[in-house]
Amino acid sequence: MLLDAETRQRLARLTLRARHRVRAARKGRHRSYHLGEGLDFADYREYAFGDDYRRIDHHLRARLGVTLVRLYETEEELPVRLVIDRSASMGFYGKLTTARLAAAVVAYLGLAGGDRVLTYAVPGLRGAYDVGPTGRHVSAWPQIEDWLEDLDAAGSGSLDAALPSIVGHRAGAGIVVLVGDLLEERWPQTISGAGIAGGGLVLHVLAPEELDPPLVGDVRLVDVETGRSVEAAATPTELAAYRDRVEAFVEEVAAHARRAGLVHRLVTSPDGVVDDVVRSLVERGAAR
Repeated sequence: MLLDAETRQRLARLTLRARHRVRAARKGRHRSYHLGEGLDFADYREYAFGDDYRRIDHHLRARLGVTLVRLYETEEELPVRLVIDRSASMGFYGKLTTARLAAAVVAYLGLAGGDRVLTYAVPGLRGAYDVGPTGRHVSAWPQIEDWLEDLDAAGSGSLDAALPSIVGHRAGAGIVVLVGDLLEERWPQTISGAGIAGGGLVLHVLAPEELDPPLVGDVRLVDVETGRSVEAAATPTELAAYRDRVEAFVEEVAAHARRAGLVHRLVTSPDGVVDDVVRSLVERGAAR
């Protein structure tokens, strides 16, 4: 079980927020580009045959001599595309466990808010990505939870290559949530691709051992996805330089995410990940 009953009750009190108007097929809680049934007044237009006569503004008709109908903002569901990195590098230091928990928080927030949650794993077992369960109510949580728990780290694949098909090319199409270590050469393109939808989150999963590796002496480092290796000396000077580069990498990812209109959060451990993710989303206005 990823989320216990008490945690789910806490999450149900919150809802994800879109930073932009959304385009979707179903009604929901988020402001839409479309005009229709709603509570908030948006504009007027001239009366046309078939319009609801109850929307006619009779005061303006008496004053101006024209028949106008009131238009209201409608609300639509927020599609939440949850994209989880399952590449081989995620299999080290418990990162996939952390990723599952972080993704579970976002998925449950979306379901509890009546938003359509769509799940994807990259790379796929037979293609660029696998499509997981979809739901727009907490009744879909057991299926999504089972799918998250069954994910394993499998091979190499590019988030950058998969995102165009997952996200599409329409602004305002919902939010994208990336969950992964972003240890790939084209990570800037990955974040830019996620930003096309108009908003979202980057849950950047790195283990404490990657931020501050417990290495001593001469070592041989092997990239599990490409097979490339490099000889290194884990001296205090080299380790200090490594830590500086990792810190710079995280800061660069965060800056790129901000420019793409995404909220960035570094997630380093499954311990306390639920509180960390929720606190970050609330502080950055991505949930309320």
